[in-house]
Amino acid sequence: MTSFVTDAALERYAVSPSDSWATFEGRSSLHGLKGKAVGLSGYVEANWNDDGSLATTSAPRMHLDIPVANLRSGNAMFDRETWKLIDSNRFPRIAADLRELRAALGPNHYEASGDVTLAGRSRKYDGELTFAHDEDNVTIDGELRIDIRDFGLKPPNLFIIKVDPVVKAVLHLVARKTA
Repeated sequence: MTSFVTDAALERYAVSPSDSWATFEGRSSLHGLKGKAVGLSGYVEANWNDDGSLATTSAPRMHLDIPVANLRSGNAMFDRETWKLIDSNRFPRIAADLRELRAALGPNHYEASGDVTLAGRSRKYDGELTFAHDEDNVTIDGELRIDIRDFGLKPPNLFIIKVDPVVKAVLHLVARKTA
């Protein structure tokens, strides 16, 4: 029998900027576009069942910040256009906040709902996350398809190249227990 812990037992973990990253993939009329963001920050608050699995009776909480300036594709022109599209001077961070988590098929797999904030607008998205945990660390992996039009953004056109508005984002998050 699994016993559950209460909100009072929530453990707080700080995102490790050096170990966490997000990648993005998009398509254009010419070729695929790939990039990566590092330097992520935020936190995870969760508690665990006696068997080591994630307790969902008291919903875990998570907040993530991705610095827009850290979105890099290896193509300086595309990076500048992306920062301009997002208006990185006014909105220097992309944020994600977990709102709901439900067990899914497979151990440590969860259906997640949360808010993504991009260019000053928040939209609800649903996806899947996996959680792994040891005594001092939590590792979270997930994937999400984001349509930039949901945020009032128009896909950039670079000369004759058209960019698809749907971007696949992949998250690898490592968070370490705080004192």
